[in-house]
Amino acid sequence: MAQFSANFSIRFTLLQLVAVVLLVWFVLGEPLTHVANLFYAAGPAPWEEIDLVYLPDKRSPSVNEITSDPGSLAECRSWARHMAAQQDDPRMERGSYQCRTASASLFGAQRSYRLSLQ
Repeated sequence: MAQFSANFSIRFTLLQLVAVVLLVWFVLGEPLTHVANLFYAAGPAPWEEIDLVYLPDKRSPSVNEITSDPGSLAECRSWARHMAAQQDDPRMERGSYQCRTASASLFGAQRSYRLSLQ
């Protein structure tokens, strides 16, 4: 009986340690970003938002327009073509765009982008 109690105590302590480590990772780390990197390396994860960054002139990257969450990746690309057509650049010879994926932030910090896609 003493052996069972000692084994149970060690397992319970290890379980508590794992729970604390996971809690700290969840609060201080970016678990959704890590999971997205594992399973959605080439595209947006279902929980990520997409921001469109449109550059009317590639030579002036400081002048840009950001549209937050235009929808899916296809809608982001469509919105970029629409914005280019409004700038009289339907083939994007002068302009450029990026559809960037951002995971939701726990504490409303500055958005960090995981992927930039065209």
